[in-house]
Amino acid sequence: MTYADDSIDDFLSAVASESVTPAGGTTAAVVGATGAALCEMVCLHTLDAHGNGEPRDGTTEADLPSIRDDLRWYRGRLLALADSDADAVATLLAAQPTDCAGATPEAKRATGVPLAIAEACSAVLDHAATVTEVGTPVAVPDAVTGAFLARAAVRATAFTVRHNADRSADPAFADGMVRRAAAVERDAERACERVVATAEARR
Repeated sequence: MTYADDSIDDFLSAVASESVTPAGGTTAAVVGATGAALCEMVCLHTLDAHGNGEPRDGTTEADLPSIRDDLRWYRGRLLALADSDADAVATLLAAQPTDCAGATPEAKRATGVPLAIAEACSAVLDHAATVTEVGTPVAVPDAVTGAFLARAAVRATAFTVRHNADRSADPAFADGMVRRAAAVERDAERACERVVATAEARR
């Protein structure tokens, strides 16, 4: 059974339990998947409202059916990463129950999975920026909400990457992961700023 099969209440109860998983990375992945779903919904509502694949008057630069499909893919990707994060944490703790520092494969995976979550959420933000530009006006706030959720997930997982990398015994690995996380955060911030500016301009 995966987290995608859980009810919302079951998932939140598991988060609030004494178990070490699901924890921050898994939760961030689910939040990012929710953001993707909201943007996907806006695509669907926009296409339904116009019926011709052109989301706004004469706007043809946005391929909403393709964006919708990408968002669906990222939603599934993030739910799979939620499982991967929980497995990575559990495996790390089993391998190093008293000291999670080091450069073991388990420790590196516990840093790499959060980075993958951040990267997927950043991609969702890129699509959210386009969806906010061309989506049907009544649904734009939903796209903005999706973007805020994805942005929060990026910040959370990038922080986890830095935290875990700082405890690594492999300086080259740690430096590379921190650099990648910083780049993802910059890209996500720019995309989120674009989302907000576009939404404000369309009010």
